[in-house]
Amino acid sequence: MEWIKETAGLAVITFLFSLFTWVLTASYIEEYNLFSAEPVTVTTVDKIAAKGLYTPPAYYVRVELPNGEESTYLNRISKSEEKAIQVGDSINGYSLRPSDFSTIHDFTFDSSLFLFGIAVFGFLAFCCLIALLLSIPVLDALEKKISYKRQKKRQQKRRKKEKQKKERKGWRIVAVVLLVFLIFIGRFLLNLARKLLPFGKTDTDALILDRDSHVTYRKYEDSSYELTVSFEDHAGRTFQVIKDVTGQTYQQYGIGDKLQIAYRNVNPYDLFVRGNSFLDIFEAVMTWESLVCLIMLAVTLFAGWVFIKERRKK
Repeated sequence: MEWIKETAGLAVITFLFSLFTWVLTASYIEEYNLFSAEPVTVTTVDKIAAKGLYTPPAYYVRVELPNGEESTYLNRISKSEEKAIQVGDSINGYSLRPSDFSTIHDFTFDSSLFLFGIAVFGFLAFCCLIALLLSIPVLDALEKKISYKRQKKRQQKRRKKEKQKKERKGWRIVAVVLLVFLIFIGRFLLNLARKLLPFGKTDTDALILDRDSHVTYRKYEDSSYELTVSFEDHAGRTFQVIKDVTGQTYQQYGIGDKLQIAYRNVNPYDLFVRGNSFLDIFEAVMTWESLVCLIMLAVTLFAGWVFIKERRKK
């Protein structure tokens, strides 16, 4: 009777995770159906970058759609494509309808949440399915028999203490978690280092072409403020960037005003606002992206300190 209850419970959990996986997969195929998308070539009419408060710039182009109209939205491209493509050049992508165009980077970034959910729920469904199969008496007995033989061989080869194995296993888990943390905070730290370095940058004034904001009830954590600016580098080339700024900076400038910036000489799209006040720094620190990165950084440094301390003891 107990076996029936456990099997029924595993079957229900497996069904639910499988259902979630199927729903996400169906939604993904409906929303980002590459199978029905037709390869098309369009013309680039503008290049622009988006620079966040904490991350390096992302690169976009505006194109002429397959129906002959100019697109009102931006299409993401890679950094290497940005260097190779000029206004008027052709760019390859996919179209689901005449009034639509997407690059492969659009599909990748826009559908990342779908792919993450499909991977997580699919993995959980697979694990539950394996557990469900192993709960069947015949397969359970076979698995125990194989497991017993493996365990017996491992015991014969075991030469180190169990405590050392547990410690190493624990540090491996910690290392995986820290690696995930470093992936998230790496771009944050890189952007911070580039902002603080006093060399390799040029100061100039940028013309504000447009303003856009999204203010939520949590003013600092979730609100976003953007200024679209245009400027010339030292070689006379014109660059256009959508720059994330703090609310304090956003309120001080209007369309047509000049914004003091500093851009990196090796990549003018990577720019920073000059003359930040204490309130600007406070608002930047109080955003949820900054707080998450700071917490991850603190955990990483603490774990590294503990690991070095343990190594010194040994």
